[in-house]
Amino acid sequence: MSIAIVVTISTMITKARKQLEISTPKNDPAETTFDISEVIRQKSLLAFFQPIMSVTGKKILGLEGLIRGIVPDSDQLIPPKQLFDAAAETGLTIPLDRACRNAVLAAFQDYYYANQDLLLFLNLDTAIIDEVGGSNYLCGQVSHSGISPKNIVIEINESKALDTHGLTQFVVTYKSKGFLIALDDVGAGFSNMDRIAGLKPDIVKIDRSIIQDMDRIYHKQEVFKSLVNLTNKIGALIVAEGVETRAEAIQVLKLGGQVIQGFYFARPGNDFVLKAELIVKTTEVVDAYKALLLEELEDYNHKCLVYTHTVNGIIKALAVVDRPDEFDGQLQKCLIKADAVDCAYVLDESGIQCSDTIGAKNIGACEKLVFHSAKMGVDHSIKNFYYNLIKRKQDTYISEPYVSMATGSLCITYSRVFRLAAKKYILCVDFLETQQPLPISL
Repeated sequence: MSIAIVVTISTMITKARKQLEISTPKNDPAETTFDISEVIRQKSLLAFFQPIMSVTGKKILGLEGLIRGIVPDSDQLIPPKQLFDAAAETGLTIPLDRACRNAVLAAFQDYYYANQDLLLFLNLDTAIIDEVGGSNYLCGQVSHSGISPKNIVIEINESKALDTHGLTQFVVTYKSKGFLIALDDVGAGFSNMDRIAGLKPDIVKIDRSIIQDMDRIYHKQEVFKSLVNLTNKIGALIVAEGVETRAEAIQVLKLGGQVIQGFYFARPGNDFVLKAELIVKTTEVVDAYKALLLEELEDYNHKCLVYTHTVNGIIKALAVVDRPDEFDGQLQKCLIKADAVDCAYVLDESGIQCSDTIGAKNIGACEKLVFHSAKMGVDHSIKNFYYNLIKRKQDTYISEPYVSMATGSLCITYSRVFRLAAKKYILCVDFLETQQPLPISL
C-alpha cells in the first residue's frame, strides 16, 4: 500500500476520533453502569479493528471488526462481554448485533475505498440465526454500506447455533451471494469437527487455546498440523488466532499456516492505521523462520550421522550371532550405553517381529496401560518403517517424530535392512527426540 493511502486513512481516522471525542476510560470496566437500550438507540458504539496478516504474502489480508460500547453522554468504554451480556439479559441481542455490524461497516468504508482487496471479518452472533433464520437484513446492511460482499467474511461460531439445518442454510445462502464464511474459535470448547465438512467454510480460524505455547508443546503442534491438512484438503484458508510471540508465529509457519492474527502484530484499536511496521514485522518473521529451517537442517543432518553410527554398531553386533533367538541378548548389550535410544527390535522379511522389544532406560517407564511394547510375533507389515524398506526397496527409513506406543515417549524410528545367514532382517531403533543421540561403543 502506498504512503499516500496510509496518510489519507490516518487523516480520516484522526478526524473521526476528534468528532467522537473519545478518550481512554479512567474507570474500572467492571464498575461501568449503563442502559443497554440507550446504547443501542443512540448507536453509542465504537468500532475497533485488528489486522489479519498474510505473513508469507507480506501484506495485510484483512481487518477483524470488533466493538466497544460507550456509556451514553460520557467517555466511558464498555467492554464487549459486559455489553453483550447486558443485551442477552434484556432480550436485545438481535438489535445490538445489528447495531454493531452497522458501526463496523461504517468504520471500514474508508479502508475499503483505499484498498478494495482488503477483507472485513465481520462477527455474527450465531445464536440469533435460530431466531431470525436466513433473513436478508445483513445483505441490506452491506448493500447500504457500499462494500462488496466479496470483501466481507462472515465469522460464525458454529457451536452456539442449536439449529444445524438453519445454520447450514444460512451459510449456503450467503455464500451464493458472494460472501465468504469463516468458522471462528475452531479447536476451542465444543467445536464440532464434523460441521467443518458440512458448512464448507472458506476460512477456518484456529483458537488461541491451541496456538498458545504451541512452539513448546508437541501435542498442540500435531493438532494444528492436522487442522492445516484438513483445511488444505477442503480448499479453505487457515488463520491462526491469538498469536502473541515471535516463537508462536514462527511455529505457525513451520506447521503450514500462513495467515496470523494476534497481539504480536497489533492489538485492536479504533485508531488503526495500515502501518508499514506491520509489513516489516512479517519480513522479520519470515527471515527468522528461514534461519530456523537452516539450523534445523544442520541439526537433522548431524542427528542422522549419529543415528547411522548407532545403527551400524547394533547391526555389527547382530551379525555375529548364529541364530535369530540370540538377537535379544545382543540388543540388550548394545543398548546399555545408549541413553538416546528408546527401544529396539528386529523384524523378519515378512514384517513379523522376531525379537522382543528391548529398551534402554525408558522401557516400562510409562505406567499407562494404553502404552505397551510390541512382543515377539507381532505383525508390522503395514507400518511405514517396514513397507518403505521392503516394498519400495529402500535400505534405510527415518520416520517423522511421533509418540511411541511402547513407552509414551516422543521418538523417531530408524529402520535398516541387514542380513544373517543369507536371510533378510530389519532392525528398528526408536531414538528419543528430546535427547541428543550418542554413539554406541561396543
